[in-house]
Amino acid sequence: MVVMLERWDDGEHSLDVWRAQLDEDRWDGFDDLPAVERERAAGLREGHIRDRWVAARWALRGVLASYLEDDPVAIELGADAHGKPRLAALGASLRFNLSHSGGLALVAVGWDREVGVDVERIEPRRNLPALARQALSTEEAEWIETLPEDERLAAFHAAWTRREAAAKCLGIGLGAPLPEAAVVVENFHVGAGFSAALAVLGERMAPLRRFEIGPGSPPEGASFSRHVQAAARRSRKSRNLGAV
Repeated sequence: MVVMLERWDDGEHSLDVWRAQLDEDRWDGFDDLPAVERERAAGLREGHIRDRWVAARWALRGVLASYLEDDPVAIELGADAHGKPRLAALGASLRFNLSHSGGLALVAVGWDREVGVDVERIEPRRNLPALARQALSTEEAEWIETLPEDERLAAFHAAWTRREAAAKCLGIGLGAPLPEAAVVVENFHVGAGFSAALAVLGERMAPLRRFEIGPGSPPEGASFSRHVQAAARRSRKSRNLGAV
């Protein structure tokens, strides 16, 4: 199941964000995942943690399959020198990033420049001011303390997802200081009870297209969204998405 939630632009230079509901029925199990992911899943505690992690992997593979026109299981993934996931094919210009929290996953996809995405379920936090001082910049933590009490939790999560998305875009550890780099970060709405942010390397944010993917899509080796496939084919005229 693929649904276009919102289209801001139809150009080749846009960014795509895909949303997946991980608690839906009919996501495949981990037995059919590639060996590395299958072993990772087997090591997770049974229940929601494992089920959601496996569903997020299928969502990622389904999204990538829509651009690469390949069987989701056949897509080979690797990592760069900092451990950031990427397509294994050398020279592939398709960039992606995955984040999931609770029952929601987001996959960001772009071309030729790095992307990062983060989603967090908004939950009560103990001693929020202290956590903000530890996790955020001094300016952000001080700003949150000036807000009314009922606005602080959402503001903290918005700032936290911005920081996480930027770190993932740059491929650095989540606890490491953010380097001086041209990264644009924006929050965007993904549903009640969640905060999300998207980051892209560069000096301005590209137009955003939003989709939703569900269990059972795409079918093996087949196109499942004419709109997405057409955009991918246009992009391949000037880019190497990567033969995997």
